[in-house]
Amino acid sequence: LGPSSFPKPTDLLEPSGAVPILQPSHGQHRKDADAIFAYAEGYDLNYYLHFVETLLATKFEGDLVIAIAEKKIVEKYVVEYLTSVPNVIIYHSDMDCFDKDRTTPAPREKMSRGAMNIFQMCQLHDAYGWVDSEGKVTSKGKDPREGRVVATLRYEWYWMWLQHYQKNSWIMLLDARDSYFQSNPFVNLPRRKNNTNPTSGLLYFFGENAEATRLGKSRKNMNWIKNGYGVPVLDALRDKPTICSGSTMGEAVAMEQYLRALVNEKDESEIRMTGADQGFHNYLYYSNKLVNVAAISSITVWAQGKGIINNLGALRTKTLAEWGNFNETTGVVTNWDDTPSPVVHQWDRDKALHNYIFRKRFKDLNEKWSAKN
Repeated sequence: LGPSSFPKPTDLLEPSGAVPILQPSHGQHRKDADAIFAYAEGYDLNYYLHFVETLLATKFEGDLVIAIAEKKIVEKYVVEYLTSVPNVIIYHSDMDCFDKDRTTPAPREKMSRGAMNIFQMCQLHDAYGWVDSEGKVTSKGKDPREGRVVATLRYEWYWMWLQHYQKNSWIMLLDARDSYFQSNPFVNLPRRKNNTNPTSGLLYFFGENAEATRLGKSRKNMNWIKNGYGVPVLDALRDKPTICSGSTMGEAVAMEQYLRALVNEKDESEIRMTGADQGFHNYLYYSNKLVNVAAISSITVWAQGKGIINNLGALRTKTLAEWGNFNETTGVVTNWDDTPSPVVHQWDRDKALHNYIFRKRFKDLNEKWSAKN
């Protein structure tokens, strides 16, 4: 079984006592708010409009904390739009990246179709440092870890952001590019309003469809686990339902330890693959490595289509409409009980839903934004 606590991401720095020192380029964290964390580097405006405007329509009142591309490559209208939205906290993902040899310094790269290079290895210098008794930064630290892909690196961003919130705040980690909202995902959550400093809290994980896929049915999941942990671990986990690492919720006190654990898995592993965080995520749960963590009172794994976040990606053997999860007339995605899914994740895998978002939602939101500007 696992430890009662995981090391902080700062524990690799010398001397001891380093803390996160990154500051947002826009906005301020509200410590008593709930928050959604998203690493959303390099998308075009339509994706930000869709993610943020559908969230605003739910009357969500918490913080949206988002990392976007470094200032010299981010699109002008993306910054203009995001800074116009209340309670959005923006970080620019300034990183030191490498060429394919993982040694030669190189600028942050884009791929052929304009998306950021998800395979490029990067470091995050000057994110941690040392402060004096008044909180002023006295020195900055170099990244003690090797270059890693942003899908892995993002968990350090999340851990740094989490330090700004009370332990009883609810936090959601969510992929921004392929997610949107149909209702407020933070209503009806269990709350401890009179206890802002709990010693332990809840974690919610969200599964992919167990009929359509298992860890041993997906080549990508198999490779992430095999390369991270070896064939014996893969054999032990082949029949386990896949848990999605791109959608997680929890009380901040528990989420803090979970994020430490994700970073620690990379520190203990030689795997450098994009998507390896999904292997870490599933291994942490199925190995019971989180079960002894004092700050995590319980972990609930919500089956696909039965929780707050509906992961649709595995439902490819037939259309979502045929599964009964998508009404092509109203555009509503539903859970298995026919209620609208509060959060829709992986909407781009189904052709009809993809076309609905691109041809209607993106078009309508872009026209609305253009009319304002």
